[in-house]
Amino acid sequence: FSELVRRAVDDDSIKSVVLRIDSGGGSAFASEQIRQELLALKKSGKPLVVSMGSAAASGGYWIAANADEIWATPATITGSIGIFGAFPTIEKSLSKLGIFTDGVATTEVAGGLRLDGPLNPIVQRALQSGVEHGYQQFLQIVAEGRDMLPEQVDKIAQGRVWTGADAKQLGLVDQLGGLDEAIVAAATLAGI
Repeated sequence: FSELVRRAVDDDSIKSVVLRIDSGGGSAFASEQIRQELLALKKSGKPLVVSMGSAAASGGYWIAANADEIWATPATITGSIGIFGAFPTIEKSLSKLGIFTDGVATTEVAGGLRLDGPLNPIVQRALQSGVEHGYQQFLQIVAEGRDMLPEQVDKIAQGRVWTGADAKQLGLVDQLGGLDEAIVAAATLAGI
């Protein structure tokens, strides 16, 4: 996808881009890679209009937030501005089977990510810190893209999802409409 965006930046025959998003989200890292390419597109002077399909949430919203215009249908599911992390352990399941483990470590965190034991509190705090940092980054991205303060975004974020109609009222979406309307908007922004 990043390569396609780079080609759009370099192709003088492309005057604006409509990005159709139909995604419930995914990796924050992957979303940020895509967002960086879209920021380069905007820096090139080409308008970016997002058209949300049935869902553009979490990572889908992460990449949409900096668009020049965001279009959604009234029923689009969007938002889900939040980050979560999970690290499953199976020590309780193993103990029910009569399987137990032990070991020797050279530091307090050695083996801290083993599945067969409880999560080390030091590692748990590090993972939680990473999640909290990612959430703050997400709030900042949305705040910058939607011309809001991070505190304003936090009030409507916290992982909650919204319909497109609600998202428009909250300032997360600019217009209600489908792909055809987004294409007209992109052409208008490009002056064609």
